[in-house]
Amino acid sequence: MSFVPAAPLSWRLYRTLVRTRVAYFTRPDPPPDADILKLNAQSEAVPGVANLCYPTVVIDLTPPEETLWAGVEQKTRKVIRQAEREGASMRVLTSLTSANWRDFRSAYERLQRRRGKVEALGVGLIHELIETGRFVMTVCADAEENILSWHCYVCSGGRVRLHETVSSIEPERGTQWNNMVGRAHRLHHWKDMLYFKAQGAHAYDLGGVYRGTEDQEQIGIARFKTSFGGIATDTFNAVLPLTAKGRLASALRKWSKT
Repeated sequence: MSFVPAAPLSWRLYRTLVRTRVAYFTRPDPPPDADILKLNAQSEAVPGVANLCYPTVVIDLTPPEETLWAGVEQKTRKVIRQAEREGASMRVLTSLTSANWRDFRSAYERLQRRRGKVEALGVGLIHELIETGRFVMTVCADAEENILSWHCYVCSGGRVRLHETVSSIEPERGTQWNNMVGRAHRLHHWKDMLYFKAQGAHAYDLGGVYRGTEDQEQIGIARFKTSFGGIATDTFNAVLPLTAKGRLASALRKWSKT
């Protein structure tokens, strides 16, 4: 059985008071027995409620592997081949362990410190995704088994969406190390695509892409993601109150943000 990280106390208390279900990609029919239904990564805006739009890139996994490979930019294909020659390899953590989780969380926190940000990991949601069988973590390691990147995915109904990604790029380790990590990270995405294709998935969502013009780091990440091909599209998140308690909780949440 996979390790399941403990959800924060505040998350558990809220879920006890307000029954909440989270759905990805499609709207459940019939609706679940819950107070609130959170609809994430929907292909169309949900009518009647406020929607948050998240631009992303989605790759159709149904064509043959050679067609997918042809859709990857030539420069990225070259880098992927080099990463393979250097001994980088991807593996799926079919049974998540506490050690896997500790290593991933430490890498995530190092990345946040480097970026000067304090963004919550969302352990409560990950806890729920693992318990409902919708979470997959993959890693890419070098020839000495040093993990170079971590990918977390939401998987449901033949679609996968990148939920979190962390790489071991560290400026203090120098150009040679960081270039090697960058090459391995590209290999990581390509191997993930092939793995999920083999599992029967038909769509690979790169988890959001920046369309702005000011944040240079995000511009670079967007360029990285689009180099794998795919189609730029908009996805939508919305909260749908299903009961009076859900409507009250939604109103209180909205009021608290004003």
